[in-house]
Amino acid sequence: LHDALPISRSMLVLLAPLSGAFVATAPVGSACARYRSVLDAVVHMNMEATRDADPTMSASRLTGGTSKFAAQHSNTVLDMGLMVDPIARNCLDRNAKIVSTLGPASFSQEMIEKLVAAGVDIFRLNSSHRQPGQFEELIPWIREAGRKAGRKVEILGDIQGPKFRCSMTVGDAPVPLEGGSTVQLGLCVDDDDLTRPGRVALTPTLEQTALVKGVQPGMTLLFDDGLMEVKMLSRISETEVTCTVVEGGNLKSRKGINVPELQIPCSALTIKDREDAEYLLDATIHGGIDYIALSFAQCAQDIQDLIDVMDKVGTPLAERPLIIPKIEKPAALRNIDEILALSDGLMVARGDLGVELGLHRVPTAQKFLIRKANVANKFCICATQMMESMITNPVPTRAEVSDVAGAVFDGTDAVMTSGETAMGAYPEKVVQAMGLIIAESEAHAGEVNPSV
Repeated sequence: LHDALPISRSMLVLLAPLSGAFVATAPVGSACARYRSVLDAVVHMNMEATRDADPTMSASRLTGGTSKFAAQHSNTVLDMGLMVDPIARNCLDRNAKIVSTLGPASFSQEMIEKLVAAGVDIFRLNSSHRQPGQFEELIPWIREAGRKAGRKVEILGDIQGPKFRCSMTVGDAPVPLEGGSTVQLGLCVDDDDLTRPGRVALTPTLEQTALVKGVQPGMTLLFDDGLMEVKMLSRISETEVTCTVVEGGNLKSRKGINVPELQIPCSALTIKDREDAEYLLDATIHGGIDYIALSFAQCAQDIQDLIDVMDKVGTPLAERPLIIPKIEKPAALRNIDEILALSDGLMVARGDLGVELGLHRVPTAQKFLIRKANVANKFCICATQMMESMITNPVPTRAEVSDVAGAVFDGTDAVMTSGETAMGAYPEKVVQAMGLIIAESEAHAGEVNPSV
């Protein structure tokens, strides 16, 4: 035994499970063959060696491939050469589109041309941060960059939708919320009624009034993207409620508020949104857009409200931008069929969706929504934090690469960047990396089977 392989007797037990294909196919004289001689010696020494009846299979006592998902995988023979051989991919040779958000890092004609060359198919213009005259400058630059590159480059105008936020805090100082304590939440009664210890105040807009009136005992309210959590206890008045703090923290001025269980009885179009929509629809000002994204859509009526704006301004049917509701609330998931019936697609907006639904449920919701869009033959965009680390890093993480590929495998029509191209240090590299991931993923379309 010691001549076959210099190894101590105490190590033999560790080697006992080595059997099957790893050993049986080993060439004479190889390291594997020497391991095999060790196993033979172990048997002769009457030590236990676990072996399968089938010599081509591993002798591991662990059993894999028994999950419900494993049963859905196809029996397609995998082309390992396609997997590991050095194959050059072109980041432009793909079907899925790349949507990129413009921002301070990309608000220049030079950078827009670079992003088009890198592979951007659709530019997202965020109405939340629109400055006077800005879109009138950007849209012609985008159209010209597309013409120069000989590619069809489109534009998506994004409407903000209703945002729910606490007021400014007293002295703009963080307000401590102690776990287990009780706080009041209500509408500001005057300009001096600010968020302070023991009270969270909201400016009495139409939407925020609907939130305070609609919240019910037992409902959860989340502050600052879910970092803090309170639960409504009782109602003091139509505009005031009492809550208990479940997860404490320091609440800063103007931080967001989410109520996952509440379908807020107000339109997804605020007064500002209607003004933004009318502006985006006026092609005489800026040349026109191709898509219009509606934030926080909850039901079909929200889509109809946007259609009504198009009717009001007289946008011809053939010239109307495609309506893409952003799915960010549980209510939208419940009402997805009626929403899709009036829309031209959807966006899986994983930011607020993760806050409202719970981060652990976002992957399933993503697959569900993409499948719904595929079945309805509607355009689907998967968005939020897809290449987030590239805001500061020149390469993505392995998890981000897998995330983009996973969306492609799920069946999305497009993936989107947000801060990565709006304020990141490497906008061009982000788009190139995304294109390469998509191209590689699509090359394996015949071998990868969605689990849902």
